Amino acid sequence: MKSTATLYLILTLSASSLAIAQSGDMKDMDMKGMDMKDMEIGKMVQSTAHQATGVVKTVDLAKGTVTLAHGPVKSLQWPAMTMRFIVKDKSLFDKLAVDQKVTVVFAKQNVDYVVTTVK
Repeated sequence: MKSTATLYLILTLSASSLAIAQSGDMKDMDMKGMDMKDMEIGKMVQSTAHQATGVVKTVDLAKGTVTLAHGPVKSLQWPAMTMRFIVKDKSLFDKLAVDQKVTVVFAKQNVDYVVTTVK
């Protein structure tokens, strides 16, 4: 019985030590050479580019959005659908007209999908 209690105590203390060791902050971490362009305070921005071909349904300059009825997006395993995208670069609106067929490149930024290129 005494050896079981001792074993339990050793295992408990070992597990506690591991948890404390892993909970340290990153102040001593070497960040040299890390690409920080896609980092925001407290959030990682996903920047994988995706491509869709579709027809422009609406353009809203005031809101900075375009709605596309696009075909499947294989890289995201999306079926064809109609959805709204944010257009960050206002000069891209020159290439977006209602009923026009376009191919767009877009990326997820936080919770939004943002058009980065219009072909």
